[in-house]
Amino acid sequence: MKKLRIAFSKKEKGEQLLGKLEELKEKGEVEDEQYEKKKEDYARLVEEGQLELEAIKDGLSSKLEALKRELESYPDSLKDLKLESKVGEISASRYMRQEQRIRRKVQKLRQEISDTELLLKAETANEVGGFIDVPVERRSRRPRWL
Repeated sequence: MKKLRIAFSKKEKGEQLLGKLEELKEKGEVEDEQYEKKKEDYARLVEEGQLELEAIKDGLSSKLEALKRELESYPDSLKDLKLESKVGEISASRYMRQEQRIRRKVQKLRQEISDTELLLKAETANEVGGFIDVPVERRSRRPRWL
């Protein structure tokens, strides 16, 4: 999921840049004014990434709940289908086709649930496909047309 990779990458890049900036500050290699500007930019990148992560993970949690509810409905569908076959409401061949279709859906749902759970458990960009080098957007002091 690319949006999740980007959100993790923003947070991680901001954290890395803040760490390097702190090192330079401790060594006296950066002036206070430069330090404050960059610190604000990098902290904003971390915050933006964190907010995006929270929103994406909230959406994934909702999706996971919906998938689990849908999965819970299939055992009853299989029982109903079997009963319809036994009483002669549907033919044996139709029963087999519908049962296979339902089992494929169940398998697909289980895989989707598993994938969604992995995304929810992820804590780094590498766990969701790798780091993406995102740009650091600087805050503008005044509009460009001025």
